[in-house]
Amino acid sequence: MEQSQPVEWVNKKFEGYMVQTEFSPANARQVHRLIQDIQAKFGDAVFCMPEASLHITLLDWVAPLVDYGGQNKTELFERVRPSYDNVLAQVIAACGPITVQFDELHVAPTTIYMTGHDRGQFQRIRDEFLDKAELLPGTKLPPKIIHSSLARFIRPIDLAPVQEFIAAKSINITQKVTNFRLVHSTREPMLEFEILKRYKVL
Repeated sequence: MEQSQPVEWVNKKFEGYMVQTEFSPANARQVHRLIQDIQAKFGDAVFCMPEASLHITLLDWVAPLVDYGGQNKTELFERVRPSYDNVLAQVIAACGPITVQFDELHVAPTTIYMTGHDRGQFQRIRDEFLDKAELLPGTKLPPKIIHSSLARFIRPIDLAPVQEFIAAKSINITQKVTNFRLVHSTREPMLEFEILKRYKVL
């Protein structure tokens, strides 16, 4: 029987600079009610996202879980920030209004997460950013999906009961994206962070 693959970096200090967006307060509360159900069911086998840490990933500039050969991440960030900032601002300004419909829940070996869909804007922003800016070597490519992580496994358990539990749940959230935010995160997953800039979606 397939088991979860616990992650070892939860609640540990890792520095990163990422671009993402957040949920509206009402949507965050709805997502968190589902997270509370997950926590109640699986207890200390999972680490569940605090409501304030929930986010929708766009892409990483300096990835928190990547070791750049011992280089200082703040120095790396300051080196790429001017060009990355210019490219991202141009791309987002041209993307038009974005609405994401979250309607699917998933169980992976490490993570319970939800996915949504828009009219292609998330992927267009990612693709155009990669066309015009070069990621630092080792930085993971942006995801191909629109997703938000709800919980990570922190000890091994059978996945079948988790999949059955999640299959019985549903999510239906409409999130209007009004801005993307550049964040500096210092404890994973997004447990300590500051917002450095917002890019308004027009």
